[in-house]
Amino acid sequence: MQIPVMRVRLDEQSRFGFSCGRCLRCCRDKLIQVNPYETARLASRLDISTTQFLERYTTGSGAYLRMLHNGQCCFLGPDGCSVHADRPLVCRLYPLSRHVSRFGDGWFSELEPQQRCGGRYSRETRISDYLADQEALAYMNAADRYLDMLWEMLECAEASRGNRPASAPQHQNQLLSDLLPGTLNWMDMDQLVSRYCRQKNLSPPADIDARMQLHLEALHELFKRGT
Repeated sequence: MQIPVMRVRLDEQSRFGFSCGRCLRCCRDKLIQVNPYETARLASRLDISTTQFLERYTTGSGAYLRMLHNGQCCFLGPDGCSVHADRPLVCRLYPLSRHVSRFGDGWFSELEPQQRCGGRYSRETRISDYLADQEALAYMNAADRYLDMLWEMLECAEASRGNRPASAPQHQNQLLSDLLPGTLNWMDMDQLVSRYCRQKNLSPPADIDARMQLHLEALHELFKRGT
């Protein structure tokens, strides 16, 4: 579902405020993209491995949260989001969307309100306040690190063919699957980190941020082997 945009090229000092009214209408008919950090947070919340989470709750090779037959998110319950404390970045940002260029420049767009949205908009605060209130900064940092890694891999691959990627990657999972050798699902943080730790004689860390660091290192190593 393509959501119309009201304002573009906003920065963290732009005036914006939104208070959710728990109408739950924004939790339907949308593709919620997730990265390995978000997958690990959600899996930990459910006390399962990322392998199990990807199998049960995602589609598109782990790129998106699964939707039910009626179009609602698989985590939407009668009382709202059942994983709210660990919800993905796109859910935290809504009704904003975030854009990041190859050079790290970032900006926001304000999306058109959902029909009959129960939330309250204001211009009394700034986007930076909204990000802090939604505890979005750790998620933004993780998203940037995976995107930086993807750009680096793409540039290396394109350089070997004498080309340079001109636009931002749109289908990260498929691109990385093409770039990385073997059949291991690169989204599966637990599986890849466990294998990497065995090879390096390390103990897999329990902390998700530490696991993410090892996951990125493992992905870089896999890519170098395949190039």
